[in-house]
Amino acid sequence: MKINLPFLVSNTIEDVYLFYINIKNAFYNFYHFIIEVISFYGNSLLRRIDIDLFKAYAFKDQFSIAIEEGYLLFPDSKEELTYGEAIWKSIDKVFKFIKPKPNQKFYDLGCGIGRICFFANVEYGLDVAGIELIPTFVDNAQRISYKYGLKNIQFIEEDWLNLSLDDADIIYIAATCLEEDTLNLLKEKLDKLKENTYIISVSHPMDSNRIKLIKKMRLPFSWGKADVYISKI
Repeated sequence: MKINLPFLVSNTIEDVYLFYINIKNAFYNFYHFIIEVISFYGNSLLRRIDIDLFKAYAFKDQFSIAIEEGYLLFPDSKEELTYGEAIWKSIDKVFKFIKPKPNQKFYDLGCGIGRICFFANVEYGLDVAGIELIPTFVDNAQRISYKYGLKNIQFIEEDWLNLSLDDADIIYIAATCLEEDTLNLLKEKLDKLKENTYIISVSHPMDSNRIKLIKKMRLPFSWGKADVYISKI
């Protein structure tokens, strides 16, 4: 049997490189998890909620669920179904900059498993609404919220383009994988919000005639570092 040596070598190099990337990413996320434990697990309620989230996705992770349930909802969509998570330390830096007040209304558009929502509610006392289309994410987040009797937090299974955001004081959107048409619709919607609303967007600025960029940060996320744009109406 003739062996195609160049092909074999090329595939081996590619496999080794992919293995290296996976190992690097695992250590990267483990490092940031340790930072979060040190920084925030002193809050016993936040710690217990986070442990319950880990348990909920221990056997079938959130990344697989996002792909499977996402394609059932949007069989023609690709990039917008890509799942990633914000790191508490990164969101904390943003919150320390904007200095939110307790009971202000915080929306997470596409909240995933709800980890940022729980952080905003428990750590900062915000009135939180997490908007998400993946049923399993919403069900698990609601179950954990009820378990601990959390107040001023809700998880809504809905397309955020169809919801009113008129009462928002702070809006967070991980816009990294949003397509151009979705971004344009989002900007139109945000442009109509009340004055002094903060808009936190990842990877893409939400610029318009009314929305003004006030701060740009480079912060870590589960997939690596990304630009975070803090804007205000």
